[in-house]
Amino acid sequence: MAVSQNGWPVDPARRSRTVPGTNVRVVVADGPAGDVLVWVLAQFDRRVEDLDAGADDWGYANRPIRGSTITSNHASATAVDANATRHPLGKRGTFTAGQVAEIHRILSEVDNVVRWGGDYTGRRDEMHFEINASYARVAAVAARLNGGTPAPPAPGSGGHATVKRGSAGADVALVQRYLGLKADGIFGADTEAAVKRYQSAQHLTADGIVGPATWARIAAGLGGSVPGTGGGGPAPAQPGTTLKRGSQGPAVTALQRRLNAWYPAYSHLTADGVYGVGTESVVKEFQRRAGLTADGIAGPRTLAALKL
Repeated sequence: MAVSQNGWPVDPARRSRTVPGTNVRVVVADGPAGDVLVWVLAQFDRRVEDLDAGADDWGYANRPIRGSTITSNHASATAVDANATRHPLGKRGTFTAGQVAEIHRILSEVDNVVRWGGDYTGRRDEMHFEINASYARVAAVAARLNGGTPAPPAPGSGGHATVKRGSAGADVALVQRYLGLKADGIFGADTEAAVKRYQSAQHLTADGIVGPATWARIAAGLGGSVPGTGGGGPAPAQPGTTLKRGSQGPAVTALQRRLNAWYPAYSHLTADGVYGVGTESVVKEFQRRAGLTADGIAGPRTLAALKL
């Protein structure tokens, strides 16, 4: 049986589907692969960029990868292109840093069973999204998206399930992003070790299990409230704000807390509201990782990438 680059069968049963919330139709595989791809496109439309009403949103096409003899994942109807004319093959930087971050959040919500062409190490394809996992993993995600029963949340966890070594899914990916790990949604030995280090630093029981107490601490760092304190996350900066070395005040404190909360792997700032050398250094590191100009100045683009 002929298969495409991702191992899925070529010329499967397929149909044209409307992306929810749009008038856009794409031809994708019947079953879980198509369900997941259509969900990703709907989220892309709502949270990243409006899907064009034109004819540049593509699905099934029985052809090789451009410039190659390898069968494209479009041939198995397990790949889609979104707003292709805005994001041409081979062109980099067609999305803002904030949009890239949102794309990665969407993919983590489907347990990273979809790969984005903007993450290719070779020729970039920023229009492109493709199934990149086994049928079993994709089917599990599709079942959840279609109303399957998720793992029950632990009391006091803010609605998140207790996760530990062997767990998988969006809650695991959230923990991994928070700890500065690769957010593949799979709770393995590296994630367990990172959780134990975090728990030790937070004076929690270092058992490597993200239960109610650890979730409460993470939720506080992400901007949620800690049960019983009434406290909330930092307020966003005013539009047009620019923070740099020498700046002081609540906006700097909010920046320091956000960096510590989201990127504890490299941000260990004292949230004192003073933009000094340490804050500048961490901002530069964030900017490098986010593909922004690493000047250490938290201007509108950097603050937007941090959701501030």
